[in-house]
Order: sequence, then C-alpha cells, then structure tokens
Amino acid sequence: MTNAQTTDNALARLVDEAAVRDTVVRFADIAVRGDVDAFRTLWSEDATWVIGGTDGQPFERRADGVDQIAALYRSLREERDYFIQFVIPGAVEIDGDVATTRSMCHEAARGPAESYYRNNGVWTDTFRRTENGWVFTNRTYRYLWLDFSPFTGDISWPGTDARADD
Repeated sequence: MTNAQTTDNALARLVDEAAVRDTVVRFADIAVRGDVDAFRTLWSEDATWVIGGTDGQPFERRADGVDQIAALYRSLREERDYFIQFVIPGAVEIDGDVATTRSMCHEAARGPAESYYRNNGVWTDTFRRTENGWVFTNRTYRYLWLDFSPFTGDISWPGTDARADD
C-alpha cells in the first residue's frame, strides 16, 4: 500500500467516525427539540430502539421499525414539560458499512405534572451506512443511575424553548 492509499484510508475512516458521532449528537439535539420528522431520519426502516431493556432495568420500552420508533419518541417527548439530554460519544468501530459505538448519557426531565427524573446511562448503538449517511439499526439504553427527586429551576423563558424554531 502506498502512502497516498494509507492517507486516503485514514481520511475515509476519520470521515466515517465523524459521521457516526454526528448521528449520535443529532439524536440528542433532535430529542431535546421534539422534532419527530427529523427523529425519523436517524433510523433505518428495520431499526430497533430499546430503553432500559436489559435484565433488571426499569421502564423497559421497545420499538421495532421506524414507525413504532417515531410513535414511541412522540409519546415520550410530548408528555415532558422539560427535557434535556447530554451525550458523550465513545469510540467508534467500523467494519465496512456497519459501525458500533457506546456513548455515555445524562438526561433530566420534568413532567407530566410534578414528576421528575434524572439519569445517567450508556447507549449501545449499531449503525448502517446508507446513501443518506449513517443511521441507527439498533439503539439500546442501559440505566446506570436513576433519580426521581424533584429539582428546582425555572423551565423556560420567552424565546428559550428548545422546541421552538430558531
């Protein structure tokens, strides 16, 4: 392999890694904004989304296929007065047109009514390369810490709703 080929391969890998990480952070951004149409674009038609779906985890939610995934997202997001997700993308492994990664996550939410939660967890993801970029084929969330204690703070001021268009 020539130096040019080695450089081209390294560059292609970096571009793919950046695109996979972009999908992870777009998920968090879209989840906060509540944009169901944009959320659908992150998934393959045959994808699976699992929240808390491993042994001993609370609140298992599972959706198969992009329509069920979008419906689950809508139901989870619409009931929240406030929702934020911070994600730290992890190392990306790429094998041809399939990629995997694990990302650390913190979420906080309020609603419905006076219900609260904060949690830390790990996303374990599998992606497929498509003509439109990398999309989730499987996304599973495992809780590491969960707290239902009320927290203080004002939710939103005029012009600061994350769901509003910029």
